Amino acid sequence: MYNEAADNNDQPDNGYQCHHIFPDNARCGSPRMRQEQFCYYHHDSRRPVARPHERLARRSTFSLFTPGSHDAIQESLGELLIRIAANDIDPRRAGLLLYCLQISSANLRTRQRAQQTQTPTGEGPAESPQAT
Repeated sequence: MYNEAADNNDQPDNGYQCHHIFPDNARCGSPRMRQEQFCYYHHDSRRPVARPHERLARRSTFSLFTPGSHDAIQESLGELLIRIAANDIDPRRAGLLLYCLQISSANLRTRQRAQQTQTPTGEGPAESPQAT
C-alpha cells in the first residue's frame, strides 16, 4: 500500500496518527488503533451495513392494541412475537415494547385488585320493597 503521508512534508510524521489520506491530500488526525495503521473509523474491519433495505424495513411502523385489557395485551404480545421471529423489528425496540406491555399488565392487575377490594363480594343487590 502506497503511503502518501510519508511524501507529504507539510505535516509532521506522527507514529500514532491514522494513515488515511483524504481526497484533498490531508491526513486524518485521529489516533490509530494499537498495532494497526488506521483509526477505528478508517480501519478495514468497519464494514458497510449488510442489506440496507432490510434495515429500513426493520424501522417500519405498525400499531398495537391499546393495553386496556388482558386480551389486548395478549394480542399485542402475539404481534410482537411474530415480528421478532421474522426479524422485522429491531431487538432494542422490541425489548422496549415488551417492557411497556409488562408494566401495563402489572398496572392492569393492580387496578383490578383495587376494584375487587372496593366491591364487597358475596352480597347480592339490595332488595327493594315492591309495590303491589
